[in-house]
Amino acid sequence: MVASEECDRLLVSGAKIKPDADISGIGVILAFLITAYASFVAILAAYACGMVESELLSLADVKVMRIRPRTERHPRMHRILRQTIIVLSDQQIVTGIAIMTAGFVGLRSGQISVYHYQIVLYLAWLSSSVHLSALTLLRPFLNRHTGVKVWRLVGMGALFVMLIIGLVPTVSYDWGIINFMDPKDSSIGENDLTGWGVPASCFWGKTYADGVNNDAPIGYVLLVISYVWKIGDVFGSGRKFYASRIRRPLESAVESLLALPAKRYHRTQQKRYLWCFRLLLVPCIPFIAVLEFLASFSASLWLSALGLLFGTVQIIVPRNQTYAQTHAQEERWGFGLGFS
Repeated sequence: MVASEECDRLLVSGAKIKPDADISGIGVILAFLITAYASFVAILAAYACGMVESELLSLADVKVMRIRPRTERHPRMHRILRQTIIVLSDQQIVTGIAIMTAGFVGLRSGQISVYHYQIVLYLAWLSSSVHLSALTLLRPFLNRHTGVKVWRLVGMGALFVMLIIGLVPTVSYDWGIINFMDPKDSSIGENDLTGWGVPASCFWGKTYADGVNNDAPIGYVLLVISYVWKIGDVFGSGRKFYASRIRRPLESAVESLLALPAKRYHRTQQKRYLWCFRLLLVPCIPFIAVLEFLASFSASLWLSALGLLFGTVQIIVPRNQTYAQTHAQEERWGFGLGFS
């Protein structure tokens, strides 16, 4: 670990980034991004082509998205797609755990910079997002294979805990500050000292009284919602809870609200109650549509896409900002991940 005095000094002066192609080289980044997006595209293709069991589709999927289950007509294609998704998602969860373990080793030793820890953290995030997106599609398969289901849930739990802990250093507002002397200056020269070069361990449990990084709450909210949503969906408890404790009470409340002017119009035939009913329909219909959408397979895909996009931005933006100091070594191809 880096001494507190040294951290205080670096937070004032900044540090130059030491390039490391084994962590953030173009080969490593592309390997993760291509695998992550290939997995998501495979899941999206399975959904669009109807290669999902009918039990996974809601009314919104069938009536609005026009998805028709074709698994019984094309069982071979369904098996191929499912096995492809299983292989890709299994690879993602193992890779995610491995890369976060490497990140924690670098964090503990003080050898990993803010920039490289950011890359490691969000590469693991991508792995997690892809694995979660596969869970909804694989629910019927997992319910028939308890052993596979248990191993996946254990892996998910491990990666979830690692990501929750891993996000802790990013909470500080000073995390990833490009220029401490002028935070509005987003340019980094080849020899400039920057916040991206500061050891990540300097931010472990410390905010330096400067507040919270804006991205940190978004990361935590996305992570928790994604995991609760997917795990609840696998067990069925999440769907039942949503239907009985959230959707039905809200739909009943909307029905009661609309019933008031409707009954009065029926009793009095006064036009004002009819117009009141029509005006209430304007917000109520979209609200009911949103409740239906949240129970659909497509909502799960949108949540996964949001997680993938957030993780990708958190990787690409810092890499572009630090290009002047890292491109000479990190633009060469390599596929390792290690800390010297």
